[in-house]
Amino acid sequence: MNDATIPSGSTPISIATEHGPLHGVLTLPATPAALVVLTHAGPTLEARDDALAAVLRHAGIGTLSLDLLTDSEERFADIHHNVSLLSRRLLEGLNLVKQRMLVGELPTLPIGLCGVGDCSPVVLRVAALRDHDIFALVCRGGLIDLAGVVYLRSLTAPLLVLVDENDAAGTMSNRRALRELSCRHELQLLPAGVHAPDSAATFECVARATVHWFVDHLHHGH
Repeated sequence: MNDATIPSGSTPISIATEHGPLHGVLTLPATPAALVVLTHAGPTLEARDDALAAVLRHAGIGTLSLDLLTDSEERFADIHHNVSLLSRRLLEGLNLVKQRMLVGELPTLPIGLCGVGDCSPVVLRVAALRDHDIFALVCRGGLIDLAGVVYLRSLTAPLLVLVDENDAAGTMSNRRALRELSCRHELQLLPAGVHAPDSAATFECVARATVHWFVDHLHHGH
């Protein structure tokens, strides 16, 4: 990761994998109440990740923006859909974070997960595997049923699913998958962007819903 892309006050993180290092950026406010891992697979969401991270930090939540693909993998389209591989990568990232908390290099904080698109089923599967380690998660777009029905049924962390209102197929699929959950969950429809799905108005809705979900479950528990 080019240091020029790292926000001031942030720390680059590198996680070794058998296929090469994963890159992340850790940013903590002065007195963080929690840490949310913002996952993506490839560089295309970097600007949106940075903006969402800034909104979360304003609410007192630290962020780790983590790319689950190595530099050499980002040109391969199919790997973005490999839920098993990406889940193992995210678990490795969480293990590193927990180790740093244990030795005092990071403050001990509740951890939340946030995934977009192909990473939505990944964060759900990992949250199910880590059970009570994850205090809440947010998935925007993507198909959470790809996590697998075993993981849907064993999830304990509160889940917020955000779907664009003009994505009828995605909405139907995610509603069907949510029937398998026993934990607290909610599906919110995002207004169609004025010009594009990533319009400022749509992002504002995403950011507001995401921050509220994490802050609410941080304070009230699950």
